[in-house]
Amino acid sequence: MGKLSNLLVATFGVLLVLNGCLARQSLGVPPQLQNECNLDNLDVLEATETIKSEAGQIEYWDHNHPHLRCAGVSVARYVIEQGGLYLPTFFTSPKISYVVQGKGISGRVVPGCAETFMDSQPMQGEQQGQQGRRQEQPWQGQGQQGQGQQGQQQQQGFRDMHQKVEHVRQGDVFAITPGSAHWIYNSGEQPLVIIALLDIANYQNQLDRNPRVFRLAGNNQQGGFGGSQQQQEQKNMWSGFDAQIIAQALKIDVQLAQELQNQQDSRGNIVRVKGPFQVVRPPLRQPYESEERRRPRGPQDNGLEETICSMRSHENIDDPARADVYKPNIGRVTSVNSYTLPILQYIRLSATRGLIQGNAMVLPKYNMNANEILYCTGGQGRIQVVNDNGQNVLDQQVQKGQLVVIPQGFAYVVQSHGNNFEWISFKTNENAMISTLAGRTSLLRGLPLAVISNGFQVSPEEARRIKFNTLETTLTRSAGRQQQYIEEIVEA
Repeated sequence: MGKLSNLLVATFGVLLVLNGCLARQSLGVPPQLQNECNLDNLDVLEATETIKSEAGQIEYWDHNHPHLRCAGVSVARYVIEQGGLYLPTFFTSPKISYVVQGKGISGRVVPGCAETFMDSQPMQGEQQGQQGRRQEQPWQGQGQQGQGQQGQQQQQGFRDMHQKVEHVRQGDVFAITPGSAHWIYNSGEQPLVIIALLDIANYQNQLDRNPRVFRLAGNNQQGGFGGSQQQQEQKNMWSGFDAQIIAQALKIDVQLAQELQNQQDSRGNIVRVKGPFQVVRPPLRQPYESEERRRPRGPQDNGLEETICSMRSHENIDDPARADVYKPNIGRVTSVNSYTLPILQYIRLSATRGLIQGNAMVLPKYNMNANEILYCTGGQGRIQVVNDNGQNVLDQQVQKGQLVVIPQGFAYVVQSHGNNFEWISFKTNENAMISTLAGRTSLLRGLPLAVISNGFQVSPEEARRIKFNTLETTLTRSAGRQQQYIEEIVEA
């Protein structure tokens, strides 16, 4: 009887552990592999592979790198030349992107949503054909009149209809949900540069931690999204079906069905548009100013105000008027999260845009509930990162085009020396939170003086200076500039 009770207790314990693991996965926390987050030394990372296309290129960071593997993300940079079209593609993971340079037209196809953009102007040839048919039609009886009206309605159909199309420009952050196809066209006069992050550890990705690209058009002979897929030619999804099946499904002839498979197409996934690029879209507001601030949506909203089909997918965070933290002659920081862009609540990602001028710094801080992938968009700056053992695991200069992975809880500081430093940070939480180690809202500010004095073995007066000397919350002058300012006063 005792053995049976012990067996029941052991079985119940195993069930509790399994239930905890399943609950962990359902909450979006991926199970960590052994030694996957060995982060004793961090590096400044650069793109390792470049896949060239007819009208641009895609640069990939190796997602198997230990830092990116630990964060559960994959990063790519898209460079679309003038007149280039990034063909429709979807992923099994949520995707968040930032427009570093240029402007364009972007479209996403959300499964199950209707085509809300319609062109009601029929073609000129169609109009002439309708007029000729009206002149040739004899008088019809009542039985034929209904058929004539039905035919006339069909003749007055739309020339084109598709899902929502949006204008994107430098400074835009836009999000794509898993399984939603996305395309983008460069309508500007300079290359359109986009940095994008895939959250491959997200709970919505039910496959392994490998980025998988599903192309609806094109044929990439050079490979794919980094890693093992680089060695394989990647064709579009139509290529795997029999042409007869495609013809029957789309009600077209077999020869046209074979064209969808792009068997002889070597242009890659970014192709050059021949002639004008005509899509149904509203006129661009002039001048193209930042969007008016919308009322933030809270968790209590029932979703009827904004459905998944009409949900905004992008927000511009480059406008200084949009800043959350701003200090003249020092810099600014702007964040976008699920309160300002509700679609981020669904994909569980957020972003922060920062700019500091010469001899400025971001006060030491750490991310409370997210990993951070910091990408330098301009200038040069110094980044120091400290791990959970109090060891300095990174102390390097970061320049344009490089990125750094800052794990959750790791404290870091950003400094600029002599020039501006600009960056975009993607965070693996829809409402990422930070905690500062210095400043008016820091951990030190919340501690009693007696704790500081005894913890660091300093006098009460020194503890007071440690706690109250820094009045800023996020941005301040670096020590070098303060020392120079003091020397100028002394010399005067």
